[in-house]
Amino acid sequence: MCAVLHTIIYEDLVRRALLEDIGRGGDLTTDAIVSDQDTATASIVARKAGRVAGLEAARLAFHLLDPEVKFEILQADGLDAEAGGTLAVVTGPARPILTGERTALNLLQRLSGIATRTSEAVKTVSGTDKNAKIVDTRKTT
Repeated sequence: MCAVLHTIIYEDLVRRALLEDIGRGGDLTTDAIVSDQDTATASIVARKAGRVAGLEAARLAFHLLDPEVKFEILQADGLDAEAGGTLAVVTGPARPILTGERTALNLLQRLSGIATRTSEAVKTVSGTDKNAKIVDTRKTT
């Protein structure tokens, strides 16, 4: 399991991603067809096996839209998930869940992809003669 990053480190990124997605007009489709009284439950499920990363950023995407949204993490960041495994369950008002899902999933997919590739690289050099280590630079995605 990974150490949890302080929200201030990634909050601006999540805010900018939401703003890019919904712009000044908001989520017009959701607002037009979903009542502000509707509630929803959504499961975030891994399509492929891999290392999980970004759940707190995903949670923040929903909470910035509505703090009433509940985000239950079932598979912690830094651990491996199986294909089809449920990573988190989101419940609450339907509008912010539908509005935030694309941003939350984009962040989670990107960060988990990077974590998975990094994990694979670490396994590749494990046990090498020179005890090679994988490190990053400021230019590493």
